[in-house]
Amino acid sequence: MNDITVGMENLPNVFIDRIDLYPMLQPNTRDIYRYRIQVKLCMYDHKPKRAWYGRVDLSDLSIKIVFGDGSITLNDGSESLYDHNPPTSGVEVINQSDFSVESELNDYTKFSTIIEVELPVANNLNVYAACFIDGLEFGNDLFNKFYGPMSAEKIFVGGVVSDQSGYFYYPDTNEEYGGPVHGRQGTYMEGSEHIIEQHATLRYVVEENYKIRSFSVPDDANTEGTS
Repeated sequence: MNDITVGMENLPNVFIDRIDLYPMLQPNTRDIYRYRIQVKLCMYDHKPKRAWYGRVDLSDLSIKIVFGDGSITLNDGSESLYDHNPPTSGVEVINQSDFSVESELNDYTKFSTIIEVELPVANNLNVYAACFIDGLEFGNDLFNKFYGPMSAEKIFVGGVVSDQSGYFYYPDTNEEYGGPVHGRQGTYMEGSEHIIEQHATLRYVVEENYKIRSFSVPDDANTEGTS
């Protein structure tokens, strides 16, 4: 845990901590036609002096969550979270005040909240999340797209629950890195964008996906939304 985990760029980091999948059955057929999806988000802040939590001057700090299939191209930068807004299905916006203290970690505090959506079965499904300042209207899309680093997780890949995740670390210290990342000439580096100043190279480790929990439907279930 360090300042990078809180956020060292324009806005704080938001992390996808856990994803719970609850199948919903079609009446009479017992086919799964929708999922109730609960996503636990977490953010970190300094203590006792806060960088963002509870600050009046940052009362408009919000978090946008977007669920998208392969038609949404957020991964390659072709689109921005700014382009997706409620009441579009699979788009949620919450305020920093929706987060509450989960635990105290020495000089930092972990905050968390849970959002819930119902979505139809999809062959591929990802979830994206980032902080932004709600209500900015500069009359210029470039400035209105003032978003913090984006987190993302694959939920379904090819119709099955994603079984892979991973993390980044500094190869010279073996310390895990919890901030934004960008790609550069086949390598990963710290920070959302490439800059002239020296910044560290990172390595990515693939690991089993422990974030996603898929709950099976009991044999005697006969109602929608069984968990």
